[in-house]
Amino acid sequence: MNQQWVLRFPATYFRSLSSLRLTQNLHVSEVEQEIWLRGSHLEKDLSRKLRAIPDSELFHVDVNRQLIPTGRQVPHGYLPETEWQPIQEWYTVQLEPAALAGTTEPLVPFEVVRGQHSQPANLLLTTLAHLIKLVEHSAQIRLSPLRYAVDSQQRAIVCGSPLPSLKGTFFSEQKGIAVETGWTWRPAVDADVLQSLFQLNQGDIVLLHSDQSRELIRASQFTPLTRSSVRLTLQSFETKEAD
Repeated sequence: MNQQWVLRFPATYFRSLSSLRLTQNLHVSEVEQEIWLRGSHLEKDLSRKLRAIPDSELFHVDVNRQLIPTGRQVPHGYLPETEWQPIQEWYTVQLEPAALAGTTEPLVPFEVVRGQHSQPANLLLTTLAHLIKLVEHSAQIRLSPLRYAVDSQQRAIVCGSPLPSLKGTFFSEQKGIAVETGWTWRPAVDADVLQSLFQLNQGDIVLLHSDQSRELIRASQFTPLTRSSVRLTLQSFETKEAD
C-alpha cells in the first residue's frame, strides 16, 4: 500500500521502535508526550510490527492531512505540524558512561527459534470469516471455553481449550507468552521473565511469530466467544464498509 500512513503511541514505549531502527523511509517526530511514526509504504511484515507497539493507533493520511483510522472512513483529526527525522537519526544508540572498570558480557539477542519439544496449542490466529463459519455450525457449549479478539484487518485470535479445527496459525501460550507451535524462544528464560520484559498485565498476550515479529493484545480486547458476539462483530465491519 503506497498511501501515506502515520502511527501514534505514548512516548514511554519509544523502545518499541528498536526493531525498526534500520528500516528505510520511516520518519519520527515527538509531539508532547507522544511519538509519531510516518511512512508511505505499508508492507505486511511492517504492519505486523507496528501493531505490536503497545497502545498505538494507525492512521492513513488523506490529501488534506486528515487522519483516517485504519478500517474506517471518517477522519479523526489532522496530522500535526511538526519536524520529522529519519528513524536512523532519531533512534541512535547512546552508550552510558562506565561506572566500574572491568569487562562486561555482550547482551544475548532475543529470538524465536525451532523447538525440540512442541507444547500443546491453546491459541489460534485465524480470520473472522472462518470464525463465522465455526459459530454457525457449532453448539454454544463447544464455544463456551473460548474467548476471542478481532483486529481492524478482520484477523481473529481464539484462546482456550479445546481449540476449534480452523485454518490458521496455532500457538502455545503460557503466562501471556504465545509462540508458534514447534517454535520456542532463545535465550530459554522463564515466561515470567518475558512477562516483565513485555510489561504484560493480567490477561494480556504477546504473540511471538516465527518471522521474529511480535504483536501485543491487551486483555480488554478479548471477549467470550458466542454466536451473537461474532455476528455483531461482522455486522460492525459491514456497516463501516457501507458508510
